Amino acid sequence: MRIFRIALTEYCDTSGEGARVYGGRWNLRRLPALYGSGSVASCLLERLTIDSELFSSERYVFYSVMEFTVPDQLVVVPPISELPLDWDAIPPQRASQEFGTRMLSSGMLCFGVPSVVDPTSMNYVINPLSKDFPLLTYRVFPLELDKRILR
Repeated sequence: MRIFRIALTEYCDTSGEGARVYGGRWNLRRLPALYGSGSVASCLLERLTIDSELFSSERYVFYSVMEFTVPDQLVVVPPISELPLDWDAIPPQRASQEFGTRMLSSGMLCFGVPSVVDPTSMNYVINPLSKDFPLLTYRVFPLELDKRILR
């Protein structure tokens, strides 16, 4: 499976440090995680919720794409009926953070959940502490955008 992550180039690493320090929708603070999506387009939508200036011609050049290749059998996608009732609340609620923290703490490499920004797309949370992490590969490349969407 291919999973994409867009980040400022200086943060294109596999530490999960940002999620460890700040927490995220699917993890509590102190637990590292890498967040990604099933396509670069989905990543752009997710990134826009954090950086509304991403499409400025001066800003996007500071971003890169990480493309992960994860063995399909190591990606768990729980049924939506198993997600907390408020999994898509804005801001994220503790129930979704605890749910994801349990998933990551179990040692799994990766789990998939619907995107809040676009529920027809999937987001993925990768566990850099998983014993299976060495089975994942990745590459980093510059984010390139069609000039028509730049401001």
